[in-house]
Amino acid sequence: MRFDVSTRQGKLQITDQNTLRVQALFNKTVWEVLCVNVTGFTTQPGQLGSFNLTVHTTQGLYQAELVTKQNFAKLQGWFPHLQTMTAGSAWYHNPAISTHIETYTDQKKMQREVEEAGKFGWIPQTSSGVGSHINVGRTATAAALTGGASLLLGASRSKKEITITFIRR
Repeated sequence: MRFDVSTRQGKLQITDQNTLRVQALFNKTVWEVLCVNVTGFTTQPGQLGSFNLTVHTTQGLYQAELVTKQNFAKLQGWFPHLQTMTAGSAWYHNPAISTHIETYTDQKKMQREVEEAGKFGWIPQTSSGVGSHINVGRTATAAALTGGASLLLGASRSKKEITITFIRR
């Protein structure tokens, strides 16, 4: 074994046969690709100061989660000619996913994310909304506590929810 470090899924390894792979417990291979087919890396912030690593290959994208910065630096030493991209932590930065469903209650946040996701090749495909409704429990509680004065201000309403399905071009 030329390279062997721990990740969330198992061991990220470079074998003597020049393959890069993630090996889970009981020698179960999660994914494996020849090193010559690796074309680049993308890192995203992970938990506890680690990276979520996406390995770009001629055969597709593969992921290894919770790779420490030191271990990623060692891995890069095996692939000095390859470019590494750094992505943000938002869902639309993740190169390994091609569909995403998001539910919004804030219209401004929805607009910001639709615009930002579009910069990364995401297209909103379908959307559905659930209108706001009067929350009887909250309205009755407020009326009881204020002696009915809160009814002059209007009934308590829940926020409207909009669910959008995104796909990546």
